[in-house]
Amino acid sequence: MKKIIFVLLAVFILVLPGEAKNIWDDFATHVTQDNVRAFTKDLGGLIGSGTYTTGRVLGWGGFQIGPRGTMIFKMSQDKNETDQTALGNREEVGEVFYPWLQADIGMPFRLDGFIRASSYQGMTIAGGGLRWGITRPNEMLGSFQPMLVVSAHSASARDFSATHYNASLVLSMKFKYFVPYIGGGVDYTTLHINQALLAPELSGDNEYAATARATAGLNFKLPSFLDLSLAANYAYYGLGAEASVSLRF
Repeated sequence: MKKIIFVLLAVFILVLPGEAKNIWDDFATHVTQDNVRAFTKDLGGLIGSGTYTTGRVLGWGGFQIGPRGTMIFKMSQDKNETDQTALGNREEVGEVFYPWLQADIGMPFRLDGFIRASSYQGMTIAGGGLRWGITRPNEMLGSFQPMLVVSAHSASARDFSATHYNASLVLSMKFKYFVPYIGGGVDYTTLHINQALLAPELSGDNEYAATARATAGLNFKLPSFLDLSLAANYAYYGLGAEASVSLRF
């Protein structure tokens, strides 16, 4: 067990990009009326990613824990379709990555509960939610599992804070060595702006935004009770990616 936990921690460290710049600290110097809404939608899509990585409920007594990572390949353009985002020039900002540590537990009535948290590059996020298997779990090959996922998060950075709510519907299909899953849902985000140097009128204001997000992925069962999940998602920011390695039993 100690070796497995060590492997999970090592993976968590290795998936972190080498650059440690606090990208979220650039918010105050770049946010404007033109890009604040796009930023709110992008943030909601990033936070909502990775809430489901198996497409199946754990079942009563099940447990899962491990690192996860979500990535936006390019942030959204502002409403004038320029490359100026709330974190700086779109090309210079590049990919936006955020890692998580998440723990899940199976409960009665086809329910799973999960909590997740992280602090990285100037932003701290904590939250959790529930997954509910709409139909009774069936481990027969070729069986389908529809699942409803709801979650809530709180995010905090130097120049902004946010609350996030998500609801998603997921469908998976059971195969011998892997489980493909697809899902779609809505992320609703409230962004509170603490400081905006280019647009002082935004300081103290809230921005509200809802955005749809779709996910398609594969979950693989590995030796030693390990799971590997790889997925692509599509939201307001365009294409994104998710990955996780977890201990599951």
